[in-house]
Amino acid sequence: MSKKILAVILSLTMVAGTLIGCGNSAEDTQDASDAPAQEESVEAEEPASEDRGGTALGDEEVTVTVLCAYASEDPHGQYIYEYAEKFMEQYPNITVEVTAISSNDIYTKLAAMATSPDDLPTLFFTSVDQAPSLFDLGLMEDLNGQLDDETLNSFANGIIEACTLDGEMAFYPIDVQPSAVIYRKDRFDEAGLSVPKTWDEFLECAKALTVDSDGDGEIDQWGFSMVGSNNSSGQSRFQSYLWSQGFTLVEQDGGEWTTDIGSDGFLDAFTFWTNMNNVDGVVPTGITEVDYATAANYFAMGYTSMILSGSNAMGVAYANNPDLEGKLGSFPIPGDHPGTMLNAEGYALCSMAGDAEKAAAVEFLKFFSINDPEYKFWQSSGKIPSTVEGQKVDYITGDDYAGYLATIDAGCLDVINFPGMSALKSVLGDAYSAVFSGDKTNEQAVDDLVKEMETLLEEYN
Repeated sequence: MSKKILAVILSLTMVAGTLIGCGNSAEDTQDASDAPAQEESVEAEEPASEDRGGTALGDEEVTVTVLCAYASEDPHGQYIYEYAEKFMEQYPNITVEVTAISSNDIYTKLAAMATSPDDLPTLFFTSVDQAPSLFDLGLMEDLNGQLDDETLNSFANGIIEACTLDGEMAFYPIDVQPSAVIYRKDRFDEAGLSVPKTWDEFLECAKALTVDSDGDGEIDQWGFSMVGSNNSSGQSRFQSYLWSQGFTLVEQDGGEWTTDIGSDGFLDAFTFWTNMNNVDGVVPTGITEVDYATAANYFAMGYTSMILSGSNAMGVAYANNPDLEGKLGSFPIPGDHPGTMLNAEGYALCSMAGDAEKAAAVEFLKFFSINDPEYKFWQSSGKIPSTVEGQKVDYITGDDYAGYLATIDAGCLDVINFPGMSALKSVLGDAYSAVFSGDKTNEQAVDDLVKEMETLLEEYN
């Protein structure tokens, strides 16, 4: 790795000031989602040795520690432990210890551990949107030097590129989750609605689907399951919306980072989003408390009819309400511009692990991808496999995944390698949540957002 430990030390000085509480999902972590962290281990025998050395995969006893956001999520988290157990049966000299953590907490956890390398996990969960910040800590091993050609060639088109930062393969992709909108086909048909291609059309659909379904005079079904809470999942969805409206948010120009936040049309776009709650009333009440898990459950239980999400929300919907089979579809995020990156998720190999740990961890990653011909983890989660073979499975070929496959075919945003992405998402979240709560007007929130972005970019220019 070209990154130096100095980068770790310097990054830690920023954690408390700018990045605490700015965890990522892919989602949404991520989103995969924002399930509460659960600390548990597959094996709880002897702790890992302080000596993190070793030379190669062999017969020596090796412990691979995994800091895993997947393991904290239902219904697919169970398979992480199952795959670890199966791997240890095949490699009895290797112990795999899985610690579950919310994707929102990954950055701050690793940053806090970075000054004590012996405490760092061998593998840790990451995703496209959070990888640049973690890469900047100097903790990611370049997998180009760790994976054989057969493994590298097994990934579907564009996926390795999505995992590459500064020419290095920063993490091993397990799945991809471009964002799209999942919707109730049956309700669209009943209301005579067509799939929206613009956000104005989306709003009209949402209004038509916000109804008093039982006739008691109270709205009990809303058009849009918005994630409103100020966390990584909510921030990621707002970011996708802004991208789809043509805003880059942050980009490099002449070697310096610039922003179009606050440019012409930004206030109008910002207001459109907050108005869906504050004025139009097409999202469930109490939006500032609605995290990803709540929004996904609202959709699964029929309280809402659309949700902007990675395909993992499909897995949640089917797991919680099997009656939805055949009733769901998906469409690309409205707007004239791509509203999503490919959103690969997976595991990074810690650059500070010993050689024996690295070798064992790579074997576990390869095993993870090929050991389950039924793709139980991916199907139960609703996630799309990262491999060529995985993307041929039957469950992703129906109407419910059509919007995601169309999004991939049309082309997603290139990875934005801005190391302050976590902080950027945080200031975006502060802005919209202040309007949702009534603490600021849209104008005040955008004015403050512009100032915060100026300060943020100064740190990276």
